[in-house]
Amino acid sequence: MVARFRTLWESVSTSLWFVPGLLVLGAVLLAWSASAIEVDTGGAATWWLHSGDAEDASTMLSALLPAMISMATLVISITMVVLVLAAGQLGPRLIRNFMASVPTQLMLGIFLATVVYLILVLRFLNDGRQGDTAHHLAVTIATALVLVCVFLLLLFVHHLARSIVSDTVIERVGHELDVAILRMLPEAKDGNLRHEPPAFQGGISLCLPDGGYVQAIDYEGLVACAHKAGAVIELHFRPGQLLIGQGDHGRVHAVSALDEEMLDEISEYVVLGSQRTAAQDLEFAVRQLVEVALRALSPGINDPFTAIAAIDRLALSLALVMRRGEAQAAWSDEEGTIRVTGKVTSFGGIVDAAFNQIRQATSQPAVLIQLMTALVLLSEHVRRKEHREALLKHVELVLAAGSRSIEDAFDLNALKKRGDLARTRLDGVDRLPGAMVKRS
Repeated sequence: MVARFRTLWESVSTSLWFVPGLLVLGAVLLAWSASAIEVDTGGAATWWLHSGDAEDASTMLSALLPAMISMATLVISITMVVLVLAAGQLGPRLIRNFMASVPTQLMLGIFLATVVYLILVLRFLNDGRQGDTAHHLAVTIATALVLVCVFLLLLFVHHLARSIVSDTVIERVGHELDVAILRMLPEAKDGNLRHEPPAFQGGISLCLPDGGYVQAIDYEGLVACAHKAGAVIELHFRPGQLLIGQGDHGRVHAVSALDEEMLDEISEYVVLGSQRTAAQDLEFAVRQLVEVALRALSPGINDPFTAIAAIDRLALSLALVMRRGEAQAAWSDEEGTIRVTGKVTSFGGIVDAAFNQIRQATSQPAVLIQLMTALVLLSEHVRRKEHREALLKHVELVLAAGSRSIEDAFDLNALKKRGDLARTRLDGVDRLPGAMVKRS
């Protein structure tokens, strides 16, 4: 249930209808309430209230409404233009980051809510729902909302102009990756290294009926299901992977047969969809940063500076991964019996997702040198054998790519110097129980 709710919230929070819809609903309630409140405008303390009669108020709102509709249309048009530009320059999968921007959602919602408020107040005025003094507060609020929208239009254009800058996008996606790392990986403590779950023999094949991308897995629900059946569920997939229906998706041990009821219950705890999400997929934001770099390195754009910025941001997040503990691969019930085992994202897999495609897509010396520089910086944070092996593998791959593609002797020598430095640092650490220490 928690995994399904998290996936649903991921979908809702990256939409352009949820927050504006709430604000429009608030505008409906505000229009109804303000039109029902009678305010005396005779006192000096109410100088700021609209003091005209109902006919003046109706004329004023009739003039403001088409202006606000035009302004709201302009805002929506600007938003769509920015989304199209972002999809073309940075990648279509980055659209969700623009849609998830809270300032964008709020500003769109305020413009639409103001239009709805003006329509309802104008209708209440024409229907004669209030007395001679009830419209003053409603019209005053309408005037204030329109003035707010005028100032917000300038801020909105400024916000969208900044949001399409590649450095801003890279930082936003990198922050999302860091949040996912902190949420999915435990704090690094002595002795909290991930132990491989015990290997089970035999078992009954687990074949989920439907296919799609694994958006989330409710491990607590699977533990409860396995505990009830006295079984052990072994999953052969992790969030982010593509499943094909009726395939070999795992094994169920310690049961004589996998009945239809248990299969349906297991299927309910695996959330599938048509696209990957950031709910439990640690590589999702990594691939978004990689897409920015690949777009920048494409022949049509050829912007190595953006690719270098993406590499630097990936290095920051990878360093954070190295400072965290390893992902959980086995889940136990309250009695301490392992009930669910599954695949998890490894550090080597994250580094592969971060650097493989960038390395394969370029022959530019500056980009390859920056890849090697990132590996040199990451070598200072090695804590486990897995870290060392993954980084050393990519050092050799980048050196091989540079030897094949870099013709300038100076650039190739600069790459090799950084490669030798990375090798020296990575060869200077040994894996001991606890942490990585320098060789004596």
